[in-house]
Amino acid sequence: MRYLQKNPKTINAKLDVKDKKILSIFSYNSRIPLTQLSKRVGLSRDAVNYRIKNYEKNGIIQGYRTMVNMSKFGYNANHLFIKLNNPTKEIEQKILNKLIKHPFVRAVIKFSGNYDFEIAFFTKNIDTLDNALTEIITDCTGSLQDYELLTISKTFVAETFPPSFSEFSEYKLQKNFKSKPDQKTDKKDIEILKIISEDALLPLHKIAGKVKLSADAVNYRIKNMISSGVIMKFIPVINYTSLDYNLHTLLLNISGLDKEKEKILKDFLYSDKNTLWAVKTIGRYNVLIYLLVKNIGDLQDTVMKLRSLFPKQINHYETLIAYEEYKYIYFPKDLF
Repeated sequence: MRYLQKNPKTINAKLDVKDKKILSIFSYNSRIPLTQLSKRVGLSRDAVNYRIKNYEKNGIIQGYRTMVNMSKFGYNANHLFIKLNNPTKEIEQKILNKLIKHPFVRAVIKFSGNYDFEIAFFTKNIDTLDNALTEIITDCTGSLQDYELLTISKTFVAETFPPSFSEFSEYKLQKNFKSKPDQKTDKKDIEILKIISEDALLPLHKIAGKVKLSADAVNYRIKNMISSGVIMKFIPVINYTSLDYNLHTLLLNISGLDKEKEKILKDFLYSDKNTLWAVKTIGRYNVLIYLLVKNIGDLQDTVMKLRSLFPKQINHYETLIAYEEYKYIYFPKDLF
């Protein structure tokens, strides 16, 4: 998949065990102090820092973002898959230009398959969902052939790397973490989130200067947002192409997905070597999965295991190949 890259100079990376361990830890908390990271990896602080700088220089890491739990602000996550009616490149580009400008849209990805684009967007209620859907359909006037709307109801897996990347998984170490009861965020918290949403490694004193607070006050607020679950992770933006990975999207309809089957599904997805992200959805398809694989055999392996796990329940499924990413953010700050 091609990306809108911060650093277009990318190379095919050859990573050793230490590199993979650094990136695995970094993928859960990119703000971890280098001294702590070096101890866990078993290298000197300078050696770890040198490797990280090389990841950035070679385009493996394209930046750092803060993953925000938008449900804490009353937002629901939706994914719209659209199929266009053979548009010209010019018409397709005009549609894309309109889509990425919407403040409620957090991601736009182009696919090869039965759907052309996936648009991820946030809404607060049925009225805002209707308005957002109407705006997107209007953007595609004259070119829209079909679409499928899915609303996320539950997250099964949310990783930066699939288990196939490394035997070391920071997510598995942290899976039992429970956030403290909700606490209200104020305007200063929102200001901080707007700043670190697309620059998660910005030093505290620089954030403090922008929001007119002390560094200690900013640190206190960030820690509170982490403990309350508003901030989920500080993550690197990974260029998977440089690691020889391809992203595939799997849309599934599993009939009779009760609590027992849901647990079986969740346990499988959690241990599957290719699963990057997976959610339960409301719509024609009730499971949406992102698979990160190096070859078609890995993709088929996961699909066949799922079909064996639910031999009579999978009524329909679609596999899509991610081709290009036009927008991908975790905190649509223009909504605030």
